[in-house]
Amino acid sequence: MVSTRRDSLLYLIGAAVQGLAAVVVQPFSIRLFGGVRSEGWETTAFAVAVMQVGIVVLSAGLPLAITRAWLEPDGGPLKARAINGFNGLFALVLAVLGCLGAWIAGVDPALVCAVWSMGGLAVVLAAQAQLRSQGRPLTFVALAGGSSLGAHLLGLVSIVLFHPTAGHFMGGFALASTLTALAALLVTRPTWPSRAREAVKTAVVAGLPLLPHSLAMILLSQGDAMLLRAVAPPGDTGVYLAAAVFALGPVAVLAGLNNAWSPAIMKAAHHSAEQFRGTVAATMKNAVLVATGVSVLGSLGAWLGVLVIAGGNHETTRIAAVLPIVGIGYALYLVAMSVLFARLATKSFAWLTLGVVLVSGLAAWWPAAHGALVAVAAVKAGAFALLGLGYAAVARARTPLPLGRWALGLALAAAVAALTLAVLSLLGA
Repeated sequence: MVSTRRDSLLYLIGAAVQGLAAVVVQPFSIRLFGGVRSEGWETTAFAVAVMQVGIVVLSAGLPLAITRAWLEPDGGPLKARAINGFNGLFALVLAVLGCLGAWIAGVDPALVCAVWSMGGLAVVLAAQAQLRSQGRPLTFVALAGGSSLGAHLLGLVSIVLFHPTAGHFMGGFALASTLTALAALLVTRPTWPSRAREAVKTAVVAGLPLLPHSLAMILLSQGDAMLLRAVAPPGDTGVYLAAAVFALGPVAVLAGLNNAWSPAIMKAAHHSAEQFRGTVAATMKNAVLVATGVSVLGSLGAWLGVLVIAGGNHETTRIAAVLPIVGIGYALYLVAMSVLFARLATKSFAWLTLGVVLVSGLAAWWPAAHGALVAVAAVKAGAFALLGLGYAAVARARTPLPLGRWALGLALAAAVAALTLAVLSLLGA
């Protein structure tokens, strides 16, 4: 089913709920923990970053495979439910093993809770992939709310009722993610993988190249936080992560709308080449417009946003002005990735993202080690632009992606961020 405008709006609401969850809760949690440089806040922020990383690994390619399978004309729903069932079993096994390993290693309880939450959220992602194929955006949004806003709120309630520690916050988060995962299984009714072995096998084979890609996306998305925690001066990681929501916001909005865009592209892949090109071009236009809008608004609203979520920290404000640019590159990547997956042309995923990570990691090392946090943010934005261009170049062999409007959007977003930094410097903010 091709998503309607109403469905797209509902998916956008779901994305807004996911993107704003941390923004709504963060001001309160930072104050309860004692500030952006407190150990409790820094550990919690790092645990959330690790959790988001693990979700990517646990759901490597399978949500996309569920969407693609459901839209197949021959027995699609059964195939999709079997892949969904395989994803659930895979996530559960890895989450249990990960928790045992973390517990034996004696890591912080917050990180153990984060590992468990990965499994629950991976189940939710697979369920959402099935729901978007079925055209059930309301249920999709409900799961988005439970796994994001509900989880953050329960974490906040935990530190209010008990004690402001990272372990208590992530414990509440883990409970909410578990309950949401159970709800996801009830509404999608996955079946045993053995009922559609060939479909599951095809999904796994297509998804295997996405495993190194997913690991690389972890580093691309959260590597800046990991690098800062490893080499930056004390406290810098907390200052930087207080602005991380300004990258998460555009990414969440685009990922939400991609729940409408991706099924449309995959459905068009079963039609004529001309129809496929037309669908891709229309999707590309919408993606660029949305990405440019949220990136520009994010940069312009950096000062006010940081005033609310982090007490107006000057360095956090400058970081927040730059991070929204990641949305421009991410939009191009999403469209190109859907094109490649629709054609089951996933081999390039095994090496392309790793190459981008290597280049951006080398570029970010020196500024991270010397506390140049705005430069670290700029490297991250540039890395996502490079990612999008790389996948667009590979996708051109299947269908051309119009890049002129995308280049203008990137230039506009970069210019607005530079202007915002200049104004902040003049104001001494």
